[in-house]
Amino acid sequence: MKRALTFAALLCWLLRPSTAQAEPLQRLTVTSFTLSADTTKPEQEVPFHLIVALHVRENVPQIDNITLPVMVDVEVLGDERTTQAGPGGTDYRETIAVVAHHSGKIALAPAGLQAIDARDGKAKQYFTNSLALDVAGVSLSGPAAESNPLLDQLGGLVRGLALWAVSVGALIVLVVLLLRRRPAVLAAPAVAVAAPVPVAAPPAARVRSRRDQFGDALTVLQADRNRPTAVRVRGVVWGLIGASDGATLADVLRTPAAGEPRMADVLRALERAAFTYDADLGAAIDGACAALERYLA
Repeated sequence: MKRALTFAALLCWLLRPSTAQAEPLQRLTVTSFTLSADTTKPEQEVPFHLIVALHVRENVPQIDNITLPVMVDVEVLGDERTTQAGPGGTDYRETIAVVAHHSGKIALAPAGLQAIDARDGKAKQYFTNSLALDVAGVSLSGPAAESNPLLDQLGGLVRGLALWAVSVGALIVLVVLLLRRRPAVLAAPAVAVAAPVPVAAPPAARVRSRRDQFGDALTVLQADRNRPTAVRVRGVVWGLIGASDGATLADVLRTPAAGEPRMADVLRALERAAFTYDADLGAAIDGACAALERYLA
């Protein structure tokens, strides 16, 4: 039970909107949207920063509906957001303090933005680049690794005594060998060598089916019931059935995958949840969750 509550809390933070309540999609002209870090080779247990940067042509007081990347391999310590508007448009910057608790490769998925494209009036999803980091192991530098003169002298003395003992021992062995007569050489007995035991190959990793991914989409929407999450789940479902981002609902309903009645219900319900008016949002999300449950039944 505790594990399930922790997972739900993580989903709520990761998929949270930038404001406390769901906001209507803004009309924006996005010119740049990037994800970066202040270092590409962070160290284990040493905090560093991820940076989400966005520029739009419009002069707006704030940017809504930004979704941060899923952060499973790092711990989030805090974040800071700034928005600066001027004659050339608006710059949004979010700095997230994180720390990695293990070394090795870390891959971060893109951050997302839902907005209405001011150029054609269509609701769209924008994504940053993904980010790959290489976390170094814990450094041995610091007070624990500083040189201690007394210990260095003691170590040198021990090494000297050990070298002297080895030299004396070698001399004694040499004298004994010279004084003893060499014994006859006996043939060594044959030793049976056991055949190597074959090692079983590790089981192949399970490939997640489309049904599994639909179940994930339902779990996310049930955990974070707001418009940005509905838009994101809609995009995931469209991608699973091979629909492009620029297609309309009518286009998607004409695809072979939408020929199944329960799939068509899911597509219509998610379209309503993504773009309905605020007063209808709760009921629309309830309908989308119910449609996904019927599809998975």
